[in-house]
Amino acid sequence: MSLHGTEVAFRLGPGTLEEAREIGARLAAAAAGCRRHVLFVDADAGEYGCLAEWDDPADAAGFADRPEARAVLAALAERLGREPRVRLYAMEEGPPGPP
Repeated sequence: MSLHGTEVAFRLGPGTLEEAREIGARLAAAAAGCRRHVLFVDADAGEYGCLAEWDDPADAAGFADRPEARAVLAALAERLGREPRVRLYAMEEGPPGPP
């Protein structure tokens, strides 16, 4: 099965896990209709990423243009002093490995 992902990566610095969780929650709300939304956390480095999984490549490509997502990304850009990285992925789901 092919899936499509939209990743938003950002670095807030150490001690910012709760802030990252809040941003992740806002991005998840903006990703209504996605299959799954996850927050990647490297709390010691203060580096984070959100990945929304989509069935439709158009939904993945259009996520950053949704008004709700644009608002979160604009606030994040202001916080970072630059645009957060937004990337699109083609994803392939496979069976889990042996136990």
